Amino acid sequence: MADITFALPGDHRSGGVRVTVIMANLLLGRGHHVRIACRRKRLLSREGLKQIARRALGRSREAGWLHQFRGRLEIYSKLDDLHYKPGEAVIAVGTYMVADVREMGKPVIKVRFNHGFPAKPDAAQEAAWRGRMPTITVSGTLVPRLQAQTGGSVWGVVPNGIDPAEYFIDSSIPRDGIGALYNPHPNKAPENLIELLRMCHERWPDTPQRVFGTEARPPGLEHVEYTRLPSVDEARAIYNRSKVWLLTSRTEGLPGVVLEAMACGCVVASTDNEGSLEILKDGGNGLLVPIGDIEAHAEAVGKVISNEPLRQQLSAGARETIREFTWQRAADRMEAFLRELPTFANS
Repeated sequence: MADITFALPGDHRSGGVRVTVIMANLLLGRGHHVRIACRRKRLLSREGLKQIARRALGRSREAGWLHQFRGRLEIYSKLDDLHYKPGEAVIAVGTYMVADVREMGKPVIKVRFNHGFPAKPDAAQEAAWRGRMPTITVSGTLVPRLQAQTGGSVWGVVPNGIDPAEYFIDSSIPRDGIGALYNPHPNKAPENLIELLRMCHERWPDTPQRVFGTEARPPGLEHVEYTRLPSVDEARAIYNRSKVWLLTSRTEGLPGVVLEAMACGCVVASTDNEGSLEILKDGGNGLLVPIGDIEAHAEAVGKVISNEPLRQQLSAGARETIREFTWQRAADRMEAFLRELPTFANS
């Protein structure tokens, strides 16, 4: 059995934290020794004050997903301050954690887990993926770029998965609208999403729009039905009420929201970012449009809204694709990597 530490920047309501917790729990269930290590936050930082307020109000779960982890959580100022077993794998999850793992002096096996690239990386973010270090990623479409930056030290792909017990088609819910996830991060192109939703509202004013997100309703979306911090049941209901699901991202690793929407019967109309290209085949199981082309995106929505046979065809293709993205398969891939890691790290 392997000894594994997943290093995260903190507890956030993000896809990266959520999928790390799911993977860590799966590996625990298979008998591995797994913990999650998070950076210690400055007590009086804005995020620190928010977390104190949440706890005081009994809303600590809004902070993120780490409360779902069944193993040991450790907080560090420097990763070297923690105790490690010989040959333990310390996995930097995402761009922001590579520097912390890279500077470790303890005799551990250092690993990078790529969940995508920033749309406009700065020098430090570019440097995170340069140089040799055992590296895995969530999407095959990211491998060529990673191979070039890492000097060929990419082992392969450990994808995210989907839980069919949480995301599925509920035929009792009428499917009549347009749906989307709002995320203010620049990678997600939130301004394009707002413009696209408003354009769709002008063209199809009788088609309901339902949006959820972690933030308060942003300006420009007054016309939508907005849900903040939905439960899984609430999110599944929103997916099931959507004929088409929108994704305007400039960049993605492997977008979980796309997998969830497809599992719930939506037709996803997405930009042709690297992560969506791993999942979607234009005209086969969804629709792809050029990044930033809002008019083309609206036209794709129109195809689905006005053509029920096409919607059903694309939805069926999406459900077939989803069968490939199971968490058990993802855990199998991670275990295969861990078995080969000592040899790979010394090559």
